[in-house]
Amino acid sequence: MSKLSKEQIEWIIKAKVNGKLTNKEIADVQGISISRVQQLYREYKRTGVIHVQKRAGRHKQPLPESVRNEIVELYRKYRFSASYIGKILREEGLHIDNDRINQVLKEAGFAMSEPKKWHRKKWIRYEREYSNSLWHVDWHMIKDQRWKGLWLIVYEDDSSRFITGYGVYPSPTSKYSVDVLKKAIEKYGKPEQILFDHGTTFYGVEADERDKGITEFEKFLIKEKITLIVGRVDHPQTNGKVEKFFDIFEKKVKFFNTVDEFMNWYNFIRPHGAFDIERLETPAMIFYKRLPKKEIIDQSFFDMLERGV
Repeated sequence: MSKLSKEQIEWIIKAKVNGKLTNKEIADVQGISISRVQQLYREYKRTGVIHVQKRAGRHKQPLPESVRNEIVELYRKYRFSASYIGKILREEGLHIDNDRINQVLKEAGFAMSEPKKWHRKKWIRYEREYSNSLWHVDWHMIKDQRWKGLWLIVYEDDSSRFITGYGVYPSPTSKYSVDVLKKAIEKYGKPEQILFDHGTTFYGVEADERDKGITEFEKFLIKEKITLIVGRVDHPQTNGKVEKFFDIFEKKVKFFNTVDEFMNWYNFIRPHGAFDIERLETPAMIFYKRLPKKEIIDQSFFDMLERGV
């Protein structure tokens, strides 16, 4: 049976009603059989409605309430997109396409229809083999209304994406950068290298001090024998991992009461897309797994790791 569009079927019915063409002439124009023309017209005469063919395929059964609830709970816990939730469900033996998952989230008030996103070219992901090999650092002016105008600094481990240190301050300075770095080292050990962008506000506000000599931040790195790597000018991809983190922060912090709550969620609860989603691998898990000297970890890390799991 030939597949006819709505417009074709409407034309066939109008041609029959007008009576100017025979069944054979109508069938020849549309490339269908005479009996098909007669069938469509009989259906129209019987119902008074122009018949439109339904899309072929098996009707999907509604998802069980237990599965719908699990989808909603996974989103509430991890704030994941439909594709990541689908990966977790497949690990449990549930094969549900992303459109159905997204529909469940929309009905629960969590997901919104979005325009198709452009796809960038594939690239080779580079990351250090071990934790504490390299930390990224950067400042970010917060957009969330609760802390709008304040500055967030983060130190992110390159290998694991674990946030080793962070703080919220009225302005970006070397002193604040050193304060946060000292606390991070006390809890998680010392990185071999630290990378930041040459053209960031973090570097720019120290211009006056640089005229007089090196900044307080640089002095601290020299004292601790930590190598400083300065990224390329106007090339944010150099520090792309921490830029991606700030993007996640702005999108997800609205679900949390404090920055501390968000950071704990990001480090210890939310599986990271760079690792094994099916195994729910978090930045904290990977940080410890790839850490050469595990004895330096603060006990609070293990407490949070256990709660997150």
